[in-house]
Amino acid sequence: MAALRLIDALPDFGAPSPSEGVHDAAPGPAVPNALAPSGPSTDELIRAAVERAEQEVAMRLSVEHEATLLAERQRHEAEIAQMQATLGEQAGVTISARLDELGREASQHASAAVARILSGVLSENLLERSVEALGRSVAAAIQDSEAIRVEVRAPQFLFEALSKALAGRAANLHHIESEGFDLSVSLDGTVMETRLSEWSATLSRILE
Repeated sequence: MAALRLIDALPDFGAPSPSEGVHDAAPGPAVPNALAPSGPSTDELIRAAVERAEQEVAMRLSVEHEATLLAERQRHEAEIAQMQATLGEQAGVTISARLDELGREASQHASAAVARILSGVLSENLLERSVEALGRSVAAAIQDSEAIRVEVRAPQFLFEALSKALAGRAANLHHIESEGFDLSVSLDGTVMETRLSEWSATLSRILE
């Protein structure tokens, strides 16, 4: 057997080691920086946050503005409705009182006219009884829902309020739709002039 030589047992320091071979291998192609994923910049994040905040504020202000307008509109409508109701009630009270006065005046005028006509024909006692009977007839005619007619030219809201205020005389009221306000009162088809005309003109100017 050949003798083991010392040189054969020693490593060859001139040859590259396996690990050195791995490190010395040629590196692979580098990944370009352009292909690496990149997130939004700080300026972009701030800009997006500001836009979101502005949109939220604008939406909140819009909702608050709409709510304020709605509340104001409802308050205004309630005030108008209250004013209309009050106006109708006042008109009803005035007209009712004037119709009662009208009945008394009609009875007095008719009685006076008949008394003048019959004064030279009838005795005093008979004349007095005739005038009293006539007065009762005129008063009954005023209370007759078919004899007296109140024609009301007015807006619908005012006529409705007027009808409520004149509940006892609702059958006497006849409505004609109109933007202004006008009244005419007739007894058995005869139009009777009353002091309501001045009041009617005043109310008509208020409604214009």
